[in-house]
This record gives sequence, structure tokens and C-alpha cells, in this order.
Amino acid sequence: MTVSQLKKIVLLLSVVLIAYWAAWGKAYFLSKSYFDYAVEQEAAENYVIALKGMNKLELRIDEEYLGGYQQVIEAWEHALFGIRPSFYEEALIAPARLIPLIADEELQAFIDIYVQLDSKYVPEVAYMQLQRARLVGNEALAAEMDEFLKQAFPDFDFK
Repeated sequence: MTVSQLKKIVLLLSVVLIAYWAAWGKAYFLSKSYFDYAVEQEAAENYVIALKGMNKLELRIDEEYLGGYQQVIEAWEHALFGIRPSFYEEALIAPARLIPLIADEELQAFIDIYVQLDSKYVPEVAYMQLQRARLVGNEALAAEMDEFLKQAFPDFDFK
């Protein structure tokens, strides 16, 4: 291999590394802003917004979208080389912590909104509603949620 070929290889590798780190940095700062927003919303007891981010249907054209824990997870779940920021791990455990805190009246609204938009966490929320309905003896709601889960998410494991 000649010196000229070696220089070309080094230059190519340098360009690839710079592009990778630039993309990684952009993803980091965007997802960090989402994480900070989610933490802020969780502290304000806005659990649905903390989990899912701003409702995209209510977002105006000139407004900046702010995501929640879901968007942090999605940004890093397929990261190359496994290089993920520490807040990614915190975002992973947030749904299990937040879903039980969502108020009863918000559970059905969550299902109604997100079953068509983005069904991530819908089965968990529906299962929470099913459990709460059974706990208070609301058999009609429990039967409705059970049927919904069987029809909409037949392969979901609720254990």
C-alpha cells in the first residue's frame, strides 16, 4: 500500500467518524431536551405528557415539538455500537413508573387518542384500566377493556 492510498483511507475514515459524531451529538442534544422536558412534566404530575411528549395534534406550525420519555427511548434504542447516554436508561424505566400514576379519567383518553396515532404504551394503559376496573368492581369497563386487549393486542404479554 502506498502512502497516497493510506492518506486516502485515513481521510475517508476521518470523514466517516466526524459524520458519525456529528449525528450522535445532534441526537444527544435533541433527546436530552426531550428528557429534561419529560422530567419537568413528571414533576408537574403531567404523566401522559412526560411519557408521550406534547400532543402533536394540538401543536401549531410555529411551535417547537417537545418529546417525552418515549422519544428518548426511540432515539437511542437502535444506536450503533451501543453508545447511549445515561439518561436513556432512566427513560427506559419511566413508563413502568408513570403508567400506574395516570389518573383514572386520563386512562380512557390516553387509549382513545393514542390507539390511532401511536399505539406505544396503549396496551399497558388499557391493562392498567382493566386492573383498576376489576379492583372497584366495574365489571362493564373490565369486560370492555378485556375485549379491547384481546382484539387489538392479542399477542401482548401482560405478565
